[in-house]
Order: sequence, then C-alpha cells, then structure tokens
Amino acid sequence: MATDASSTVPAQAGNPQSKGIAFLRSKGVQWLVVIILAVLVLTPLLPMLVQAFASAPLYDSNWHFTLVNVREFFGSTALWSATWNTIIFALASTTVGLVVGVFTAILVGRTDLPMRGFIGDLFMVPLYLSHLILCIGWLTMYAPGGFVTTWAQHIGLPQWNLYSMSGMSVMAGIAQAPLVYMYCLYGTAGGASASLEDAARTVGAGRLRVLWSITLPLMTPAIIYSAVLNLVAGMEMLAIPRLLGKTSNIEVLSTFLFDIGIDNPQPNHGLVANAAFLLMVLVGASLFLQWRLLRNAFRFTTVQGKVGRAKRISLGGWRWIALPILLIYMAVTLIIPVSGIILRAFTVVLTPLVPLSKVLTTANTTRMFQEPRFFQAIVNTIEVGILSAAIGTALCLALVLVSQRSNFRYAPLVDGLAMLPRILPGLIVGLGVFYAAVIFPPFGWIRSSIWILVVAYLMNMIPLGVGVIAPAALQVSRELDKAGRVSGADWLRTSTGIVIPLLKPAMAGTFILMFVASLKSYTIAMFLFSPNTEVIGASILLLAGDGDTGVACALATVQIAFTLIIVLIARWLMGVRIYG
Repeated sequence: MATDASSTVPAQAGNPQSKGIAFLRSKGVQWLVVIILAVLVLTPLLPMLVQAFASAPLYDSNWHFTLVNVREFFGSTALWSATWNTIIFALASTTVGLVVGVFTAILVGRTDLPMRGFIGDLFMVPLYLSHLILCIGWLTMYAPGGFVTTWAQHIGLPQWNLYSMSGMSVMAGIAQAPLVYMYCLYGTAGGASASLEDAARTVGAGRLRVLWSITLPLMTPAIIYSAVLNLVAGMEMLAIPRLLGKTSNIEVLSTFLFDIGIDNPQPNHGLVANAAFLLMVLVGASLFLQWRLLRNAFRFTTVQGKVGRAKRISLGGWRWIALPILLIYMAVTLIIPVSGIILRAFTVVLTPLVPLSKVLTTANTTRMFQEPRFFQAIVNTIEVGILSAAIGTALCLALVLVSQRSNFRYAPLVDGLAMLPRILPGLIVGLGVFYAAVIFPPFGWIRSSIWILVVAYLMNMIPLGVGVIAPAALQVSRELDKAGRVSGADWLRTSTGIVIPLLKPAMAGTFILMFVASLKSYTIAMFLFSPNTEVIGASILLLAGDGDTGVACALATVQIAFTLIIVLIARWLMGVRIYG
C-alpha cells in the first residue's frame, strides 16, 4: 500500500504550545550545530594567531606580545628558500599529475582501449593509499641501494636520482595523478555529449583533431579543478619532501615547519606560527585562483535536454601499443613499490644480490606486534578512524540539513565555515589544535588521549563529508519537507523522519570515505601524538626517517591491508564507490 510522506511524522497542528516547543527545539539544535562548527573551525586558528605575536610558547605563562617573531619571519632566508622550493615542487608535481591523469582519462574514457575497467580501477588505487606509503615503496625499490636500482646497476642500465627536486616532483605527481584522472573521467571524458564531436566529424575533422579541438577544451573545468587541488596537495605534502628531499637538503614549507616545530629540541613556536600562516596564504591564493578561473564554467556545458552519448575513439592498431604502456606504467609506479613494501616487511634486507629465501624473516612483524607502541598505534588508528568517521558523518549531515533544508537565517555562514578547513593543511590543523589544547581549559582533558586526534581529524574532514552529503541532499525534493510541515512536524522531526532516511546511502559513503581518509592521514598527528596516542602514519614516518625500514614496511603493510579491505567491503558488500 502506498504511503504519503506526511504519514511518517505525527501531526502537531492545532496545538500552539506544542508548536512553540517544537520551534524552540529546532532552533536550539540549529544553533548547537553552528556553535560546534564554529568551535571546531575557529578555535585552532585563534591561538595560532596569538602565537605568531607571542614572545614565548603559549604554555609559558610569562609570554607577552611582541613583533620579534614577525621580524624573524621576514628575515629568515631559510624560510623564503623553502617557500620558493615549495612553489617549484607544487608546480612541477601538478604538471606531472596533469599529464599522466588527463592522458589516462582520455584513453580509458574516450577510446576503445582493451581492459579499460581493470586499468581504471587499478589506476585509482594510489588515491586510497597515503603519499607516505607510496614513498616508502619507491624508496624500497628505486632509491640508491633499492632493489630495482641495484638490479639496474648490476646489468649496466643508466642510474637515476630519486633524492632530487625532479625525483620528488615525479613521485608526487604520480601519486596525485588519480585525482586528475577521476575529475577528468567523471567530469567530462567519460560522459560528454556527442553533438560537438559529431559536428566536427561532419566537416572532415580526424580523430586527433576532434580530440585536440573539442574533447580537451571541454575538459578545461575538470583540469582546472584537479590542477588546483594538486597544487594545494603539493604545497602541504610532507612525506615525499621529508624522505626524498632531506638527503639533498631540499627544504619546503612543510618540512621547514616539521624541522623547527617537531624535530627540534627547542621549537621556535613564533616562527612556526608565522610560517604556517604563510602556507595558508599560498593555499588560499590557489583556491581563489580556482574560483576565478571557474566563474564561467557554464560555458563548457554540453549535456542538455537531448543527449547523445559520445562515440569512443577507435585507436586501431595503436590500442595494442597504448595497453602495454599503461600496464608497464602501473607495474612501475604501483605494483612494484607495493610489492617491495610487503617483501621488505618479511625480509632482513631486500636486494637482488641475495636470494630471497636466505633473507626471509618474521622479526619485523614480531617486533611490530610485541612492542607496545607499535601495536598501540594500530589500535589507535582504527579507533580514531571509526570515531572521526562516525562523528564526522553525523556532524556533516547536520550541517547540510541546517544549510540546505532549514530557514535558519545564518545558513550561508554555515556553508562558509564548513568550507574554511580547505585552506588549512594538515600540519596547520595539528598545530592549531595543539595550541588550542594548551591554552583553552575545555580542550585540556583531551591532550593525552586519542580524542585530540579525533577533534583534529573532524575539523580537517568537514569539507570532505559535506561535499558528499550536500549533492545527495539536493536530489531530495523539498516537497517532502513541505509535506511534513503541513502535517504539523517541525524542522527536526521532518529531518529525522523523512530526509535522513533518504540520505542513508550518502551517509554510508561519507563514513567509508572519512574512514579511509583517516587511515591515510599522518600530517595532522605529527604535532599531536604522545607516547599513548601514536597512529600508524606517524610511526611509519618516524621509523623511515630513522632508517628503521623493516618495521616501517610491516606497519605500512598493515595499513595497506586495512585500506583495501575497507574499499572492497564498501564496493562489493555495501555498493559504495569511493569515487565516481
């Protein structure tokens, strides 16, 4: 029997007192959501602003305001050198990511390339893994003394230098290429209208001319959007510059913050805070550039009322050249490095000069599970991931309901605050939460528990969760809300009885996405972890920096296993795709 949407909520019409209570209840919940959002987003920023002008660390009660930090900031040659290196690294890695990502998106989305589905899924795997994991794999196989490097040297092949700006940029660009691929494939390459391409063919344009003159220009919004995201990722990236650039004394802003704020017995908190704001300015400028470039993105609209699916471009004999190239690329950039991590986790040393059977060992995994700090890091990672994903999903759902499905007068402010963390790199989030926990008494109780990581992860992932739930909420007709209101239900009852049940698939996707993001995250934890709150990513970075590769690879193997299990469960059992 069909049911009316209004039948899912009880009628409250005709009772003014009940209406008044319901109104106050709804407004109370809406204001509570806004206050929680404001505390999460703004509280870490305020103490960092104070620290930029403080004469001593904020946990020192004798600090006072001064301009010494600002003068040191402008006079630091090391800082400005790191800034210049950051810009070069971000631009170079973005260029590599764009070339690889756009090329793959066109081949998979617009041509008759064999094994398109398999290659597309495999190409997305680096998006699930952190830059840290991929970097460990590359170091294991391609660094001087790495397995592949040693083998290549043994047979007389040319050598390469991974410890260089070019090595860092290529590694980072390849790690970020799946993001470009995803936006280009699902934004344009896989779903463009056939009308413009067919029109070009009717006037005699060949396949390559159509591709160059029609398909690529239509991908401009997706290219710009993904390019800016990669530019931001390059500016805030820590693992690759830290592990590859340190040997060659290549300093970027993220490693500069790490060196003077974490890896220093006497941190310069004033300079750290000022450098953090400089990084925020660079990230904010990149996002502003994205907004400016995409203001007129409607010019690229091709899918209208009458839609024709674009025909796949026939590669002819070239398809059997393109396929091996992509398979070799995936083997070199993903399969070999990940295999190297797993093999190194079960060997004393990984080298082609010694048979594998003679170096096999379980010492690394045994140490990982026997040493309390490593086992605790695994437990903490799972706990933080579940808590931050569950609370984050609920909070992002509430934010979307307030901003999109209510008459709350400050709804635009909610949207703005929810997007503010986009300009805050992970290191800055961790730094800001650290300062907030030091000077604000309400945050003091979480300083030595995993809750400080949960709070920081929540702040960082709000734009991610809102970005998944908001489009799904827009697809739910507002007529359903009106039906609930007509029957006497207030905003809160309408939301819980009608809208939220329809958003369960989006909520499941948000939870999985946030959980995977928390597994990948490590930069946030670097300023926040204590002996009892270390997570896998932070442990791997510290171990790799100290040269303890065996246990680092064992922990990396555990993280890879967790991530792939979650992704497979999400895709096969729950029907949730992490992308697309």
